[in-house]
Amino acid sequence: MSQPPGRPRDASLHAAILDAVRELLLVSSYAELSMDAVAARAQVGKKTLYRRWASKAPLVAEAVLDAYGRGGSFSVPDTGNLRADLHTWLIEHGEFITEPANAKLIRALVAAAAASSGDSDALYEQLSVPQRSGLVDRVRGAVDTGALRADVDPDVIANALMGTLLLQVMSGPVAGSLVVEQYVALVDALVDGMV
Repeated sequence: MSQPPGRPRDASLHAAILDAVRELLLVSSYAELSMDAVAARAQVGKKTLYRRWASKAPLVAEAVLDAYGRGGSFSVPDTGNLRADLHTWLIEHGEFITEPANAKLIRALVAAAAASSGDSDALYEQLSVPQRSGLVDRVRGAVDTGALRADVDPDVIANALMGTLLLQVMSGPVAGSLVVEQYVALVDALVDGMV
């Protein structure tokens, strides 16, 4: 993404704003979060926020995705063993969302996506595309090599795995070993049905 003309943005100020959003979300909810509160916490004016984000929803989305780590945290391993790779991916993400702070941030992200009618396309791009593309590509690769049936729809598999994580984060915490067992069972059922 290219920088707009004019004075470059202060990266430390941008980071401070995103930190303020995350700090506020850990002690309140998405509905309670306001641009005024973020501005006060980050010690900036509201105009500074609105120059960067049109509304609360894209601000929350960026703050949460920044904490989650866009640069590679969505990668799906490719060891040549699809079952093991999907186990690894799902368990790693499942463990991430069992941390209470992470779960709270992801719930805020879901709320931002649900509340934002004007920003819905941009939020979908931010929230879903990076996560889904790795899964879709990995499953499509397994179809292409003949490891899976030719009629397997990679999008359906990605939706099933991501939907499981979303349900988990929205349902609340579950004991770690039980979650791992459930994730392994889901992947096994999917892979067994695809070969």
